[in-house]
Amino acid sequence: MKIDGKLIAKELKSLRIKNGYTIEDICNNIGLNTSTAYKYERNADNMQLKILTKYLDFYKIDEVIFFKMIGAYNHAEGE
Repeated sequence: MKIDGKLIAKELKSLRIKNGYTIEDICNNIGLNTSTAYKYERNADNMQLKILTKYLDFYKIDEVIFFKMIGAYNHAEGE
């Protein structure tokens, strides 16, 4: 299974939408500007681990659970 920045981005956007947050909500809570947050929702290849950790802390999701979610999605897509 290959986990890349686009899969991470897709899951971050999905989490935001499922939880009813706007991009501004995320930015205000984790200290990003909106253009950076939108960039990470398209492709998180260049995202630093500390930023991903801030996202996951905001959503109260453990890193292992997050990557299992991505893995399950990736498997469902046939990868």
